[in-house]
Amino acid sequence: MIDQYVAGSPATLPEVVVRTAKVEDAPVCGQICYDAFSAISGAHGFPCDFPVPEAGIGLFSAVFSHPGFYCVVAEVGHRLAGGNCLDERSAIRGVGPIAIDPSVQNCGIGRRLMQAVMDRAIGQGAAGVRLVQAAFHNRSLSLYAGLGFDVRAPLSCMQGRTRQRSVPGCTVVGYFGTP
Repeated sequence: MIDQYVAGSPATLPEVVVRTAKVEDAPVCGQICYDAFSAISGAHGFPCDFPVPEAGIGLFSAVFSHPGFYCVVAEVGHRLAGGNCLDERSAIRGVGPIAIDPSVQNCGIGRRLMQAVMDRAIGQGAAGVRLVQAAFHNRSLSLYAGLGFDVRAPLSCMQGRTRQRSVPGCTVVGYFGTP
């Protein structure tokens, strides 16, 4: 949490500095990710994408150290206030995860982090940029629309246990190539 900030009052927010993320930023950004996703999901009655802080920390640790990702963080008053990543492993770049400390949301930090990764994609001549966002999060949907993103396709997140835990002859591989 950023000290001495009055929620909803961007005029009191100290200078925001956006810089390249370092691996050692991951624990704080992962906690911010958990806090932010938990708050918005809970406010709308949905389960959080990150069930525990360690899930956010693990994800940010992985992407901050992966050579195929360009990651940035925002500092407010020399404290981390959020992070964002650009997956550069394809001609169409992927944005996320982006997470802003709930105590400083709605002050332009998300826009600055989005602009940083979009500028990177444009500078590298990417064929396009995509992102996935929860439909119930109207503030982020408005931000992305204002940045020029268009809704292309709805997605559904289905949760629960599968009837069959494995398929003979098939191996399920995690996001970073690990089983």
